[in-house]
Amino acid sequence: MVGCCWSLGANAYIVNASEYQWLEDNPEIRVAVVADRLPLETLDQAGSPQGYAVEALNQLAFQTRLKLKYTAYPNISEAILALQHGQVDMLSSASSHRRLSPFVNYTLTTWVQPLALFHPLENARIANMNQLAGKNVAAVAGSSAHEALLSKYPDVKVIVYANLLDALLSVVEQQSVALLAGSDEVAANLRAHPQWRLQQAFQLEHGMLHRFAIREDWQPLVDLMNRGILSFEADYSEQTYRRWQAYAANSAQAGQFSYWWLLGVLLLLSIAGSAFVLVRQHLKKANNKTLQLREQLDYWKNHDEVTSLPNRRHITRLLTNWLDDATPLSVLMFDFPRQNEVFENFGQRLGEVTKEAYAKRVQKSLRKHYPEAQLAYWYHHYFVVVVPNINKDKEVIEIAKQIVQSCRGWLRLEQLQLLTRCHVGYCSYHPRREALHSDTLLANTFTALNHAVKTGVSVCRYRPDLSQAGLVKLTLESKLRRAIGNNELDLFFQPQYCLKTNKVIGAEVLLRWFTDDGAISPDEFVPVAEETGLVLQLDKWVFQNAMRFMARFSSQLPEGFKLSVNFSAATVSLGHAEKIAINYAKQWQVNPQRICIEITESAMMEQPTEAKASIQRMRDAGFGIAIDDFGTGYSSMAYLKHLPVTVLKIDRAFVSGLEENLSDQHIVKAMVMIARSMKYQVLIEGIETQVQANLASVLGCEQAQGYFFARPQPEADFVKNYLPKTSTKENLRLVVN
Repeated sequence: MVGCCWSLGANAYIVNASEYQWLEDNPEIRVAVVADRLPLETLDQAGSPQGYAVEALNQLAFQTRLKLKYTAYPNISEAILALQHGQVDMLSSASSHRRLSPFVNYTLTTWVQPLALFHPLENARIANMNQLAGKNVAAVAGSSAHEALLSKYPDVKVIVYANLLDALLSVVEQQSVALLAGSDEVAANLRAHPQWRLQQAFQLEHGMLHRFAIREDWQPLVDLMNRGILSFEADYSEQTYRRWQAYAANSAQAGQFSYWWLLGVLLLLSIAGSAFVLVRQHLKKANNKTLQLREQLDYWKNHDEVTSLPNRRHITRLLTNWLDDATPLSVLMFDFPRQNEVFENFGQRLGEVTKEAYAKRVQKSLRKHYPEAQLAYWYHHYFVVVVPNINKDKEVIEIAKQIVQSCRGWLRLEQLQLLTRCHVGYCSYHPRREALHSDTLLANTFTALNHAVKTGVSVCRYRPDLSQAGLVKLTLESKLRRAIGNNELDLFFQPQYCLKTNKVIGAEVLLRWFTDDGAISPDEFVPVAEETGLVLQLDKWVFQNAMRFMARFSSQLPEGFKLSVNFSAATVSLGHAEKIAINYAKQWQVNPQRICIEITESAMMEQPTEAKASIQRMRDAGFGIAIDDFGTGYSSMAYLKHLPVTVLKIDRAFVSGLEENLSDQHIVKAMVMIARSMKYQVLIEGIETQVQANLASVLGCEQAQGYFFARPQPEADFVKNYLPKTSTKENLRLVVN
């Protein structure tokens, strides 16, 4: 199964294979909510979480089939602390705060709440933050207002309170000159406490961005939720937020109904003449504020917050309009391959600055040479350029070369000097030849970019065969996943011989796959398994069936017989091999001393420290350890001397020329000497002739396997030919000169 598509209304929500696996592994998400932050989040009388943030999160959870577990905290500071200590996995309403930034990832913004300054009504109105230099200003710990005061207004003395109610009281009791907080949250509290005579002085240019903060190592969840946020209808967030504003207002008024009724009568009697004018002015200001907020929200919905470029949503809509008008065009996609490197080594802030500078450099070049080109941020480290009215290869290649040229070179920012580069893939649309959907056109462009990255070329044009190759791989992955689940694979066994006694001393387990259309070579399906993460399931299947074989025929196996089983590099380097080997051997009651684990050199070079520890634990459990294909990989003596190896397997690459090539003979002899000095056994692979077998024995090899002795054969044939007696090849004789 490559992926899942869940639909909600008119919007389709796509979950790819890796994300589907992630959802399977993490079915429950622990979410922190703050008990009193209307209209964003609160707890009702039954203790259930409510509010705009909670409703939006529940909507996203429904789309992705996530199970949410809410935990309430009295204030945002304690919620942040819970996330830092791993007690929860995400915050339903997060601020861009330095306590959060180092260890969380943020989703896209769903709503922007204005940040406003409030002070007593009897005091003179404050015009700007400069008037507050050296004065006490209250803020809620961990909030966006707290972060804004620390980073943008260092001259202001910040008085931090655990919750908004305490911060408001400090202003009422004149312990603080003013309060900086979200305007809607303050309004909800002021409606509940009409005796607090506070007024709003002004709003800051930057507001409170409502986003979900998710633990740093859960990027798949961030990607899922971002796509869910983008799938919301255009007015979903606005309507939902307004509804919760109204809920906050009604909740506050319910407890104060008598007071407000009496106050309303008195106000109507005393200021009846001016009420109409004040209401009109208020409605006009509110309408203007709503209009500005809607425009700002619409802008952030359609633009990336780091680069300020049009985002995926906007460029897709623009591309769809051009396609509907049958406008000839070309789509180019390029990458910023060093983005992850910058984020990992220099942090989020410098990573975002670098991405912004990279995008601006490309945009400047395009505006100069191709002003009609539209640059947009796609996602992760990918950018898209759409050029209308140009679809000839020669012209598009010139644009692609211009992008490559502008991306190439040194990028100098603060302490960072980064040498950048990029690859470009492109696809053109010809209205008279074809009818394409925007998603298809973008998918084709992404396919071309991937091919450019894999092959190392700077520019790649989309060809149908590129998609065909991807389709073949996806089809093979689907069939392989089904074959593993339905137990449709086969184990073959290739005998291993002792060159001195000419007796079978063991066998190597080899995986084979036969379908109705014929056999599929391991060279075809193993790379697909490694790319898609199925290799772990393959390793489990092979080892479990190998242990089943040993348990079934243990009484018939020759004395000293060892079964060799291969593990992939990924399974070893991630530490899964030891768990599989130890658990399945124990489950099938197989003596580990009769099993030899074959490991390639690359498995130890990917994560040398972890791989060494894992291999040592397998050796301590009694398993033999063989280095497979020795001499063709890294061949580092530095790691070899520290590993608990029992067998070195010399690769067949040195056998084919063994009869005539003295260099191969010297290499094999040197490897044998190294193995003997370290007290390893030596097994040589790929023996196909009597002469090769003789030379291998003369050069010091103790064990061998290859077509000269026996070909890999199914379990039934192996049992029939080798288990009743130690050897069935009566005519095999080694002649050693």
